[in-house]
Amino acid sequence: MRRVIRTDGTFLDLPEPVSLAHICELIGAHTTDTVVLHHMGSPLHVMVVDDQGYETELIDHGNGCFEQRCVRARKPINAEATRLYHANCPPGITHQIVGDVVVVPDEDYAA
Repeated sequence: MRRVIRTDGTFLDLPEPVSLAHICELIGAHTTDTVVLHHMGSPLHVMVVDDQGYETELIDHGNGCFEQRCVRARKPINAEATRLYHANCPPGITHQIVGDVVVVPDEDYAA
């Protein structure tokens, strides 16, 4: 599957691999992060998200241990992307995915 999942619940299927630059255009992102979607089986799929979808703060826990904590969403919550994310998380995780995302096979970009 290669699919754009929009915050308004609509989808756009992508018929072939697209560049990371094109993914950034599709989801309105300058930088991205990926979420591994193990539950989708083989081939391994990843969800490409806007790395700046949340405003964050850096927490210094001491001894070289830092935590980047989400403070507030900069984009609307994406219910379907959040559902895919939660399918791969331990029970009780409440973080939500924001903004449009793209789900693609990892092999499109893996070396």
